[in-house]
Amino acid sequence: ENPDFDRPPIRNIMIQSRTEADGTVVMTVMVDTLDRLTAADFREQASPILAASRGPVEVDCTMLEFIDSSGVGAFLHANKLLPAERRPVRLTGVGAKILTLLELMHVHRSFDLEARV
Repeated sequence: ENPDFDRPPIRNIMIQSRTEADGTVVMTVMVDTLDRLTAADFREQASPILAASRGPVEVDCTMLEFIDSSGVGAFLHANKLLPAERRPVRLTGVGAKILTLLELMHVHRSFDLEARV
């Protein structure tokens, strides 16, 4: 039995995107949690942005306070959607808890990381 079965799907705007003058696409995560309940929506919203991008991709994680393995999977998926020459995705504004999880999962080297100051 799935306890979330009766819960309506989350369809919030999770990402705001803009393209910088140098062609870098900046996707700002607009939620504080990226987990099993929100990661699919993140992937769904990020995919067309990534497909349309022509330059480097940066994900601004400043608002993000919690991530689980599903959220990490969504970031890894974003990396895989980019051609090899435009990888890795740059994660900026990464908080200490998220950085620790990325390190514990041994995926921190899959991204260009910039910790929150």
